[in-house]
Amino acid sequence: MTQSLRFLDFSPHFNTPGFTAGFSVKNFSKNNTDDRTALAEALHLSPSKLVIPKQTHSNHVSMCTNIGRVDDTDGIISDKAAYVLSIQVADCIPLFFLEADTGRFGLIHAGWRGVQKGIIEKSVTFFKPNRVTCLLGPSIQFCCFEIGPEVASLFPKAAQKKGEGDRSFLNLQEAVIRQLSESGVPENQIISDGTCTKCNPEKFHSYRRNGSKAGRHIAIAGWR
Repeated sequence: MTQSLRFLDFSPHFNTPGFTAGFSVKNFSKNNTDDRTALAEALHLSPSKLVIPKQTHSNHVSMCTNIGRVDDTDGIISDKAAYVLSIQVADCIPLFFLEADTGRFGLIHAGWRGVQKGIIEKSVTFFKPNRVTCLLGPSIQFCCFEIGPEVASLFPKAAQKKGEGDRSFLNLQEAVIRQLSESGVPENQIISDGTCTKCNPEKFHSYRRNGSKAGRHIAIAGWR
C-alpha cells in the first residue's frame, strides 16, 4: 500500500467484529482500474471475491451468486464471507446494510433515480428490518443538490427547499432515511455520514461540480 491510498473506514460504526466497510477518497490511487482491488487489500479483504455491478440507476437489487461482473444492478446483497461487494459513486449515496446476527449485508448505489424507483424499499426486503443497520456514506447534500421541477415533482415537499425561479434543492438523504424508516428500520439503526461531496473538492469527487471529468469513489463491504 502506497501513500496515495486514502480511504474512510466505516467499520467501527457497525460495531461487529469482522465486518468491514470502506470508502475511497480523492487521490486514492493512480490507476482507476485497480481501485477496487487496492481498496479491498487496504481493508484486508480478498480481491478475488469482488462483486462489481454494472450500475444503471435502476431499482434492481440482486443476491450475489457469482464473483465478478453483475449486469444491470444497483444493489447487491450477500451472506457472510461469500463475497466482497463494491459499487462506485460520484455524488450518489453509497448505502451500506448489515444484519449482524445472520451476517447478511448489502451495498446500494442510491441516486435520485433509483430512490424514486423504490430501490430503498426493495433492498430492505432482503433483511429483517428491525435487525439491520444502515449507513449513508458521503454524497451530495441538501446544500448543493439543485433540481428542476420535473425531479422535484417526484419527491415529497418535506425533503425540498425553494431555490431561484423554478429550481429547488433536494435532501436526498432525508428521503432515503424516511423510506428506510417507513420500511421498518429503527431510526437509531440509521447512520448518515453527512459529508457533502460537492462542497469538499479537496477530498471528494463530484459529478455535479466537475461533470464528465469527475472521478469516482469506490465503496466496499465484506467479512474478514
